[in-house]
Amino acid sequence: MNIQQIQEARELYGIDGWGAGYFSIADNGNVVCHPTGEEHLFIDLPEAISKAKSLGIHPPMIMRFPQIIDNQIARLHTAFKEAMWEYNYQGSHRAVFPFKVNQRREFIDSIVQCGLKYNYGLEVGSKPEFIAALGYDLSPDALFVCNGFKDREFIDLGFVANAMGKNCVLVVEGPDELQMILDQAKQDPKHCPYIGIRVKLYSRGSGKWAKSSGESSKFGLTTIEVLQCLKMLDEANLRDRLYMLHFHIGSQVTEIKRIKNAIKEASRVYAKVHKMNFKPVCLNIGGGVGVDYDGSKTSFASSANYSLQELANDVIYEIGEVCKNEEVPSPQIVTESGRVIAAYHSIVITDIREVQSTESFSAAGEYEFFPQEKNGSHKGLAELKYILDNINRKNFVEYYHDAIEYYEEMFTLFNLGYVTLQDRANAEQLFYRICRRALFFSSYEKHQPEEFENLQQRMVSKFLANFSIFQSIPDSWSIDQLFPVIPLSHHEKKPTHKATIVDITCDSDGCLEKFIDRRDMRNVLDLHSPSAKPYYLGFFLVGAYQESLANEHNLFGAINEAEIIMKNDGRWEITKTTTGDPIEELLTSRNYEMPLLWESFFRQLNAAMSKNLCTEEEAERIKARLKEYLESSPYLRENK
Repeated sequence: MNIQQIQEARELYGIDGWGAGYFSIADNGNVVCHPTGEEHLFIDLPEAISKAKSLGIHPPMIMRFPQIIDNQIARLHTAFKEAMWEYNYQGSHRAVFPFKVNQRREFIDSIVQCGLKYNYGLEVGSKPEFIAALGYDLSPDALFVCNGFKDREFIDLGFVANAMGKNCVLVVEGPDELQMILDQAKQDPKHCPYIGIRVKLYSRGSGKWAKSSGESSKFGLTTIEVLQCLKMLDEANLRDRLYMLHFHIGSQVTEIKRIKNAIKEASRVYAKVHKMNFKPVCLNIGGGVGVDYDGSKTSFASSANYSLQELANDVIYEIGEVCKNEEVPSPQIVTESGRVIAAYHSIVITDIREVQSTESFSAAGEYEFFPQEKNGSHKGLAELKYILDNINRKNFVEYYHDAIEYYEEMFTLFNLGYVTLQDRANAEQLFYRICRRALFFSSYEKHQPEEFENLQQRMVSKFLANFSIFQSIPDSWSIDQLFPVIPLSHHEKKPTHKATIVDITCDSDGCLEKFIDRRDMRNVLDLHSPSAKPYYLGFFLVGAYQESLANEHNLFGAINEAEIIMKNDGRWEITKTTTGDPIEELLTSRNYEMPLLWESFFRQLNAAMSKNLCTEEEAERIKARLKEYLESSPYLRENK
């Protein structure tokens, strides 16, 4: 056991920063999960993978820990409870989960179950989400908030929800939507839902989604439209149905000062509306609470410079101060936090299949790995050999430049036909050895020359991971979102590779070349040699949005899943497993009809038999193999 190396690994991967008490590296070198947030209760992830494999669930896979969801909901409510006590706030806090963050039924099941004791509600933004959410028995005091643009069917669903006993709030995005609600209320006044107004604030958020807020936001009503809607409610004698004022300044807000500015502005709007003899009960501050993906606790796009408690303190204080100054009742504060609730609960786990590396070129041994023709090798090889033998800390820059010149000359001569393929191969190996040594000497420099920083990037190993970035972590491809990536074992050993990650899709964009660092971003990830297989990587904090945004590029579908529960006595068990999409299902989703496909298979096999390309017995074996493959996973199987 190498405790010093394990501590270095904890610092290298920053797990104590982004792990939020849920993830750590144990003294045996394995990554462990603490689903309840208690240090003494943990699940060894490599052991959990072995257990899942015994149940037929192989990587790539998602590991879910529903107790983390429970714990995050508790942390959110506790933070607001403590803030209200500290500032003597006279209102209350209510929370809803935005369906769009993760619509997977297994996940929403956990959200609803964990949220019952907190009167946790749901927020929907489309008709499919609305109907799915209607199927859940929420707490009688839970809110059912409906955002997004609406037609008459959407609005009618609000009346249906009210008739089913839901505390439904239709948040209007414009006067036209409100008019449709008022028209239906005339026909069915008994089941008219609560009404909310989404206000377009001047204040903007921060981070990648800053443009979704402020005056240019696509959502919300201008001040003129707010006054118009208030007038419409008054004329329809439905003042009492105005239940909520709402605003939202974007997802993953990185700076607390942006949230404070928005809270001040929204609180003032609430107070002024209240003084116009309307009595909105709730002020919905939306979502956007940031997740600290890199553990830096900064305003970097993949971080947040505040904690849940700091957020709650600022929200409660600012709203309380405005309401006190305006002499209006303090509202019930509604939060729609999704990312911070969902992100931590799931991990994408994949196995490394191969390494594309130049490491072998720096190994000791003979220079000529490939036999030469009788005439001998080209003189350029002798020059490269000389450089390799004589490069040192004093001359490495000059010798590296010479090596580039001879290496390029070898390729020019090859293209002209003067150099053999064996000479070209040996030149490559010599050059990569020189590069390795030059990089080694450059690491001693106080200020590493830029050309060697670029060389380092070109010399990294490529680790082939058995998954699809487009399916499992699409945000890393689409918006350069950074997720913590870490080997799940071997941390008692020093990493040997500077690496990037490539997936198994036939797309050059299927790669990860930027990784988290508490000080900056890294262009490489430190990994061990995967010779002792299996070697697993974990992609953490992927529980928010990734499954909703996943796509089936190259027809790689959903991966296997395992849900794990921690018991109070320190034992744990896999309580639920789900197999990923088989190839047949993926083809069907793209309108390939299986009967027609089989008809084509049979026709081609019959033609092959008529040409004596295969026998009837061989044709039957081919049919069986095709059936097996259609029922199998599209991902790479483990070699037996």
